[in-house]
Amino acid sequence: MAAIPRKEPVSGNRPEQPAITIKELLELPGMGQARLVAGERGIHSVITRVNVMEVPDMIHWVRPGEMIVMTGYAFRDEPDRFKEIIPELARKGVSALGIATKRYIAEIPTDALAEAEKVNLPLLELPPEASFDDIARTVMDRALAQEAALLSELQNRVRAITRLLLDGSGLYAFLDALESMLGNPVALVREQDKPWFSFSLRSADSMEAWPIVQSLSFRHVGKSSNSGFFMLQNGLRAYVCPIPGRRAKEAVLALIERNRDVSPLDALSVERLCSLAGLELANTEAIREVEGKYLDQFLQDWLSGKIVSESDWKLRAEVCGCTIPEQMPLCAVLVGFGDGVEPSPEKLREYARRLRSERPRSCESLLAAPIGGDLALIVPMPEKSKPDGQADTPASESMERLAAELKSLLDDPQLRLFAGRPAERPELLPGSLSQARRARQVAVVCGLAGDTVTYDRLGVYSLLYLIPSGEEREQFLLRFSAPLQQADRKGGGRLVETLEMFFRCNGNIKLTSERLYAHYNTVVYRLDKIQSILGVSLDDPEDRLQLQLSLKLGQITPASSGGG
Repeated sequence: MAAIPRKEPVSGNRPEQPAITIKELLELPGMGQARLVAGERGIHSVITRVNVMEVPDMIHWVRPGEMIVMTGYAFRDEPDRFKEIIPELARKGVSALGIATKRYIAEIPTDALAEAEKVNLPLLELPPEASFDDIARTVMDRALAQEAALLSELQNRVRAITRLLLDGSGLYAFLDALESMLGNPVALVREQDKPWFSFSLRSADSMEAWPIVQSLSFRHVGKSSNSGFFMLQNGLRAYVCPIPGRRAKEAVLALIERNRDVSPLDALSVERLCSLAGLELANTEAIREVEGKYLDQFLQDWLSGKIVSESDWKLRAEVCGCTIPEQMPLCAVLVGFGDGVEPSPEKLREYARRLRSERPRSCESLLAAPIGGDLALIVPMPEKSKPDGQADTPASESMERLAAELKSLLDDPQLRLFAGRPAERPELLPGSLSQARRARQVAVVCGLAGDTVTYDRLGVYSLLYLIPSGEEREQFLLRFSAPLQQADRKGGGRLVETLEMFFRCNGNIKLTSERLYAHYNTVVYRLDKIQSILGVSLDDPEDRLQLQLSLKLGQITPASSGGG
């Protein structure tokens, strides 16, 4: 949908109050002898009130929307003042000027009529017997009648929405009813949350709705504590009203002026219904909080292996409203955060709720729950793993897409995912979680790069991880690793660090020296010293393999003590 900018955008102003136009006023009984003598193009200007002014400095007291009526007494000795005062009244936003002639002035000066035509200010000639009180009463009676009708319609709207909410229809039904009632889309926008939309924005083509959705962020529309119109980034206007409440997060109700102009009644309806929106939002949050706790506990028990039978698993999944695709392998995934600081339990619960509510596009069936000090995910895999243990390409690509999307959703550009093997049956998922933990530990210890690290791709690292403590392991480390560590402690010159960097640089001494910020000859000296201490040759592939295995093995915690 193309953005349709309003002709006269008004930022922060309320819609017009009930009023009567100049044309409607002239058609009312009792105004038959009044004549429009100039400013016909302004005949549709609205009158909000009538003000009787008989002072020369009236310009300081008039207000926009007023109709000024007078006898001309203040200008009887200087009729030229009429010409001067008319453009000033127009600039002040006065709707019309009515003059009762034949009392103090015989007729309205010709140059005043010409000036009124020029600035489109309706100029009315009133009969000398005209009662200013009757004119004021006529305008106010009409305005009060309009206001009474508006209040009656407003009461009907509030009653209908209240009945809907009492039936327990929910927040989306509330927004849908508002759109049907007001003729424009409605959104509930809350701080740091994804907005709730009424039906036309939920069902619209993404290309149509996206410009509106993109501009409906709390940072934009919720920047003021007052109700009023705000220009959205796509050129549309929205009438925005803060939702009262004592929640930690602030929220607003926004009526988007997409299909028709927002009327005064529409704006008043939004203001009155904001309180109901706040109550429904609080109710929705309370239900979500309770459901979230049950769901968290279910997922934690499932991932911990406390649910042993398939019948129990299905029953608890149904009670928690947890829908998981059947006949599809499930993979346990741990989220690694890039700031190096473990999130608090409250932050982990917030992350889990956000992922469950926003549903990443790359995996809409994803489940998330805090378990221990980790954020664990249950991810349905698109295809089963191959018999040889290597992941299918579609599964790997799916995990990469998920990692990229989670970086944005959780606002962490360094976020990483550590995945176990897909479990063919729900009761096997705890084993996948254990593998995910191993993948994370090995990746951290061995410096494995990449946004996603899967257990199946650990290769030789998974074998080294499983080597238990024992005499053979200790002898291997004493042969290749311990002598270099001992030499470093005695001031041998960063031998272990140099050897590790040498292997990372694929045996390129020049690159090794650059990475270590050391002279080329210094690195050559250290490598020669390593060969001398260990009695090996770095040119021998067998010796190089032994050395690399000893370095990695010395860093990895044995499987018997490193399950976490």
